[in-house]
Amino acid sequence: MKRLLIFLLLSVAGLQTAWSYYQYKEAFTIHPNGRAVKCYMRGADGEYKDVLYKIYPNKEESNVGRIVHYVSCNQDKFIGIIVNDDIVYVKKGSIAVNTRNYSGEMLNLYSEPDTTSEIVFQTDKVQTLPIYDINGHWLYVKLKDKNGRVVFGWLEPDMQCGSPFTTCP
Repeated sequence: MKRLLIFLLLSVAGLQTAWSYYQYKEAFTIHPNGRAVKCYMRGADGEYKDVLYKIYPNKEESNVGRIVHYVSCNQDKFIGIIVNDDIVYVKKGSIAVNTRNYSGEMLNLYSEPDTTSEIVFQTDKVQTLPIYDINGHWLYVKLKDKNGRVVFGWLEPDMQCGSPFTTCP
């Protein structure tokens, strides 16, 4: 009887801890046809633990693109899916891309998805940038400069890398 009581108390304490872990984490949802079906948790360090390999453009204004290959790097705490023929959408700003200026090259953000348009921001730092729109192979991204000012601009295809674990060729 004593063992059963201890077991029940420990079980309740464990459930309370697990609930508080998930209760206060920010999440984003995947939306096919405007209906949420999956929720991806943000890790305790504030970073998403999932890897996005490719996104393809979508014509709907409320969504940024179609996930083609999405996997989780931590099966214990995060949900991961691989999408082949199913179309799945994400909210703008929910996914990100890394920049490819690994050797200190200058990264430019443009006012339009064209290298002849005005450069709205430059940096030599590698960045992870949330995606807000797609035009062809160009991505409309957001970053904060060293003064905390929010800057939006178009990132050219040659400076995009979808995997945070390797450098892109």
